Amino acid sequence: MNTRTTLTCLFAAAAVAAGCILDSDPENRPPVISALSSSPATTAGPGDTLSVAVQANDPEARPLSYAWSATRGDFPGGTDAPAVAWVAPAQAGPCTLGVAVDDGRNTVSGTLVLEVSTPAPPALAIETPQPSFGLVGDRLAVVVRNVGDGALGWTASVTTGGSWAAASPAAGTVTSRADTVWVTADRGGLAPGVHYCALVIVPDTGGARTVALRATVAAEPARGVRVVASFPHDPGAFTQGLAWDRDALIEGTGHYGESELRRVDPATGTVLQAVALAANEFGEGVTVVGDRVLQLTWQNHRAYARDLTTFAPRDTFDYAGEGWGLAWDGVRLVMSDGSSALVFRDPDTFAETGRVTVTTGGAELVRLNELECAGGLVWANVWLTDFIARIDPATGAVVDWLDLTGLLTREQELAADVLNGIAIDGGAGRVFVTGKDWPRVFEIDVDE
Repeated sequence: MNTRTTLTCLFAAAAVAAGCILDSDPENRPPVISALSSSPATTAGPGDTLSVAVQANDPEARPLSYAWSATRGDFPGGTDAPAVAWVAPAQAGPCTLGVAVDDGRNTVSGTLVLEVSTPAPPALAIETPQPSFGLVGDRLAVVVRNVGDGALGWTASVTTGGSWAAASPAAGTVTSRADTVWVTADRGGLAPGVHYCALVIVPDTGGARTVALRATVAAEPARGVRVVASFPHDPGAFTQGLAWDRDALIEGTGHYGESELRRVDPATGTVLQAVALAANEFGEGVTVVGDRVLQLTWQNHRAYARDLTTFAPRDTFDYAGEGWGLAWDGVRLVMSDGSSALVFRDPDTFAETGRVTVTTGGAELVRLNELECAGGLVWANVWLTDFIARIDPATGAVVDWLDLTGLLTREQELAADVLNGIAIDGGAGRVFVTGKDWPRVFEIDVDE
């Protein structure tokens, strides 16, 4: 471990005190200290040597003598010169160095206060700008940083259920720069669906760090999107549901003690109207049905129906299991619970009227989250991915995928959570998407 210490100059000043005048010459004036300094001024280690110096002159050009002292540390070469060597102590804390300058008749003194501090040991930090390989990508970058001092060795390996991912390089040493570990995926032989692996990085200081990565294998076409416009979004809004009503976004947010139902100006991100859920309720998906807005809760087994204009309570419904996403297809409600199921419900009683299992290439597609209905299809965010699956509600088969990777900048991704939020203005055909704690809402067109 690097145990070098850091010395920071907190204060350097000449504290001048006139001594006794030893003769009767009224014109005699004491020496003047103009500067005190140390070199190097900021770094040293236990036993390392600094040069400390004083600049002084005598108005009558008398010869000067010097005497250095210190509360801690040593002067191995003596203390009687304007510049002397000082050895820093091993213990952290302030050190006060003093020097007395004498012209034979008067003495002045100055002090130099240095702080000895022990820097942080080497420490590992990991950045994953994009944790998903996407639908077609085969390589991801994971950034390894040392946020302490000195050198930090590390090793990297991938653990998966098979051998479809690998890390390179497998080891390195990082100081003040950053290393990049490239994780490559070989999707050959992988079944359709979302596959997960873990990149394990172990620093030589101990304590393994695990980075969860994922790859989506689609049997259906993947379509890109074009950003038409982007708008401000509350970066503190943990978006769980999004819908459209009369030129405004209806947004449901999550987290215990923070969950709300909101009406938001899409152009400015301004919250125009809000009502809070109980502190023990975690808000989830929302949808607009006629003159009502419905909102799920995650694990409270309760949905609320409110007046669309005033948000006043209209009804409460109970259901089994978890609530994730909710949408309205014009006839029935469509609900997700994080599994591969879409549950159909009566909009007036919330009673279940049917369900379908969602599949991609014959394999079940799980973690279905926020929902929207448009064009006869159910649009579903797939949790922990940057993709929207468009689903035939009659069969549960995925028809195609929307690839929304790259909407946020790298800096925005590091501060945000996952994609989650689809709202469609059916009259104008506008599609809006956002995510949990995202700083922007995007209006998109789909490449057909």
